[in-house]
Order: sequence, then C-alpha cells, then structure tokens
Amino acid sequence: MKTPLAVLLSLASALAAAGPIPFEVYIKLHKGMSEAELVSQAGAPDYSSNGPTVKTKDANAVVETSTRSLSWLANDAVPYTTTVTLSNGVVVDISRDKKL
Repeated sequence: MKTPLAVLLSLASALAAAGPIPFEVYIKLHKGMSEAELVSQAGAPDYSSNGPTVKTKDANAVVETSTRSLSWLANDAVPYTTTVTLSNGVVVDISRDKKL
C-alpha cells in the first residue's frame, strides 16, 4: 500500500514542477509586488536562494533586511530564464535572459 502511494506522490510532484514564465505573465510582473502575488501569477520557481541578511542600527531600532532570489528556468518552448530579486518579501528587481 505504501509503494503505490509513494509512486503517486512522486508523479504528482513531477507534474507540478515549475516551468518558465510565459511573456503574457512576465509583462504583468512589477517592482513593489509581494512574493505571494508573484508566486500566484508566475507559479512556483524552479530555483530559489536566500541572500544575505543585513542588520543596521537606526536611531530607535535595529532594522533587518533579507534578500532572496527566485528563478524560473528556460525550456524549449519558452527560451527565457526569469530571475526575480526580493527584499523583505517585496520585488526589487526583475531580469529575463535568453537561453543560448
């Protein structure tokens, strides 16, 4: 019983694999949108990496800034890799590179 369930789960996760962002979706992405809004429009990324977390002292408090990058990799149908950089969960940079 456990073996068919494991196979079914692995097939489901393979089918749910992320793909590249189509142009129709890419043009709707913008700086200032939240990570939740980004993922709801573009889908789950193929790759994500956490960048540095920087702490700075303000006059009244310590401010912590975290950076994260999400990437949607190119394939044969859509030959563009899209990388979005987030700072504290908000989009600050969007880049799109053509696969060679």
